[in-house]
Amino acid sequence: MTAEQPLHVAPLTADEERRWTMFAHLGGLLSFVGPLIVWLIYRDRSDAVDREAKEALNAQITYAAAALALYIVGGLLAIVLVGFVFIIAASLVQLAGFIIAIVAAVRANTAGRYRYPLAFRFIK
Repeated sequence: MTAEQPLHVAPLTADEERRWTMFAHLGGLLSFVGPLIVWLIYRDRSDAVDREAKEALNAQITYAAAALALYIVGGLLAIVLVGFVFIIAASLVQLAGFIIAIVAAVRANTAGRYRYPLAFRFIK
């Protein structure tokens, strides 16, 4: 094989596709790292895994950014003793991200696709 020839990658079977779409959503339990790894490895082998991993990745990036912003605002406002509300809100956003990742994994495993609520689509 020469350097110009691309490495042939076999497409995923239906069972593998369903499994990796579920893992992409469950990877959200590790923030955006899990979906990113699944997307980078399997995006060329399955349109469904590409679509679902991007969806999970976009959602986890959105939730991480929202939680980070709330932590920063909460930290700044903690000086005035009001920031605990934002810190609690940030914790709730992270908890919601965990719960939604589990729901997404179950639905993707049964229905084949899931669209996250309130997620910006950073990766098209």
